[in-house]
Amino acid sequence: MKIVIFLAILIAGVLLIPDSLVGHFVRVSGDGETAMDKYDFTLLLIKAAISAIIALAVLQIVRRTR
Repeated sequence: MKIVIFLAILIAGVLLIPDSLVGHFVRVSGDGETAMDKYDFTLLLIKAAISAIIALAVLQIVRRTR
């Protein structure tokens, strides 16, 4: 059950966190397609990290209420 909750929050967070919220913190150098690939991957990693932190916090709250 905990794994399902964690994965649901992780996927929802990655999909629902807007790129503009995280995007202005990211600076990527390079040219053209390579720079955009680095930018997109960096955004995905940051959004996944934020979502994982939120998911772990929710799991801790659920564990303590039981």
